[in-house]
Amino acid sequence: MAEDPYRMLDGPGTSPSLVIGVGNASRRDDGVGLAVARRLRTRSARPARIVEFEGEGTGLLDLWEDERFVVVVDAVRSGAAPGTVHRIDTSGSFVFPSKPTSSTHGLSVGEAVHLGRSLGRLPGRLVVYGVEGSEFTPGDELSPPVARAVDRVVESILAERASAPVAGRTAPELPHA
Repeated sequence: MAEDPYRMLDGPGTSPSLVIGVGNASRRDDGVGLAVARRLRTRSARPARIVEFEGEGTGLLDLWEDERFVVVVDAVRSGAAPGTVHRIDTSGSFVFPSKPTSSTHGLSVGEAVHLGRSLGRLPGRLVVYGVEGSEFTPGDELSPPVARAVDRVVESILAERASAPVAGRTAPELPHA
């Protein structure tokens, strides 16, 4: 019998207990987090808790409260090539840029992490996958490079879950598009 990559493991920080796909389904590439969440749901009969979140960024604080390990997926604009996947483990010393953003969620994921950290409301471990988008105009289709990135992010999250028994272990960085 094949091992289920969605198994729930005991102990803090071992396996994601929650995956949050953040986005706006009506703004093309901004829907990438939602697309990843939907694809993850199709990959197992017993998925971890998977949430599609189209709300304001402060709502993330309530979603991840009391969770031991959370993965968040959202579109980003950093100037990298469309479809580039960024993986950030926020348990280290990484600090999201504090420059103002133009997030369609009001408060961006990075700003929610800053707020959560200052309020002591981060999960035990938080990993953020940012997929570089290029098309944020009205529409419901992802641009081709972002659509291709969906499967890479899903596979990375599944690999992270499968390798989770070793405390402190992180999935390898994804190759850039």
